[in-house]
Amino acid sequence: MVGKNMLTKLFISIASLTLSAAIITMSNVYAFDEEENSRQQEQLKQENSQYTEELEETKKTLKEKEEYSEKLQKQISELTVRIRNSDTRIKELNSRIKEKQAQIDKRIAAIDDRLELLRSRLRSLYMAGDVSTLEIILQAKDFSDFVDKMELAQSISAYDTDLINGLKKEMTGIGEEQESLQNDKVSVEEEKKQLEENKKKINTLSEENEAVIFELTQQKNDTEQAIKENQQKQQELQAALEKYNKELAAKVEENRNNQSQQHQSGNNEGNTNTDNNESHIDTSGGFVWPCPGHTYLTSTFEEWRGAENHGALDIADGDVYGSDVVACFYGTVISTNESCPHDYGKFSSCGCGGGYGNYVMIDHGDGKISIYGHLSGVVVSPGTQVVPGQLIGYVGSTGYSTGPHLHFEMQYYGVRYNPLDEY
Repeated sequence: MVGKNMLTKLFISIASLTLSAAIITMSNVYAFDEEENSRQQEQLKQENSQYTEELEETKKTLKEKEEYSEKLQKQISELTVRIRNSDTRIKELNSRIKEKQAQIDKRIAAIDDRLELLRSRLRSLYMAGDVSTLEIILQAKDFSDFVDKMELAQSISAYDTDLINGLKKEMTGIGEEQESLQNDKVSVEEEKKQLEENKKKINTLSEENEAVIFELTQQKNDTEQAIKENQQKQQELQAALEKYNKELAAKVEENRNNQSQQHQSGNNEGNTNTDNNESHIDTSGGFVWPCPGHTYLTSTFEEWRGAENHGALDIADGDVYGSDVVACFYGTVISTNESCPHDYGKFSSCGCGGGYGNYVMIDHGDGKISIYGHLSGVVVSPGTQVVPGQLIGYVGSTGYSTGPHLHFEMQYYGVRYNPLDEY
């Protein structure tokens, strides 16, 4: 006849198998891939980081182009003022040229009058015949007439000479004044032309720069929109994860309550003690679950990880962080670590505790050792005697951990074995 303790252990094993089956069933019902969700969130974070860098670089370039645009606009304004001044100078020169031309026309008219007078006198001399100055003098009636004729001949000669020389001098002066004014006008017109060409070039640069500014502004807006959409996707993924974890936690708790009721019913058959032990301490003498209220396995013992099996159980759900971690069986704490400050999800090891982060290691005798890794806090120290269900720490994400969970590992003389074999 089988003893009551044996029956109790058999019942617990059956209940544990039932719970495991329920978890597998829930995994099928809730077709949700936490690893894929986490991967997508990490990818979105990396993309968001890249978008942010691109946005900062775009803003920096945009600022430089806007400053350059202001500089070009200032140059255009200065050139516009200089061109306007050139126009004023050209108008002034045109006015002076017009005024000088009037003076030239007046002088030319006077010269024409003098030339006409000279022509008239020469014509009179010609009409009088080819009379030389000596003949004019010899025709004098008396000495007084001789003197008068002599002075007249000399006067005509000097007058004609002065008239011709004066005309030459005035024409030379007028020509020089005309040439000087025209040169000034040409110089100002060339200056204006050069200023207009410079303004045209700067206008072209300004238009090109404005096109770049427009493109950069559009790029900035697109990047900001991409960041916004990226963040929205992250929120949607996080919301989906939280919803899944809540539903899963509710199902796990429901199945655990059912199992607890069945377990209590089995204990009542062999033991009338029905006290509720709130510290999770088991008085039946068997192994207890190391994370009360949280039974979902994100990684199993057999899960292949590159060159070997995972070799442990990862227990996690949406509310697992900070939950109690308890000793699975009687034993002595032989090693702990609580120096790891890196309590957050990561995709590489921080090196603390050999990858376990903060941990507790318990020797149960007969070659069996249990390890509880990635803890956020430890409440026992080496040498502490523990009983099943006794609080030893809290769930965290220290060490090589992608997110909050309990790494529960069992060893038999240093060789890992499936912890579920104890349940």
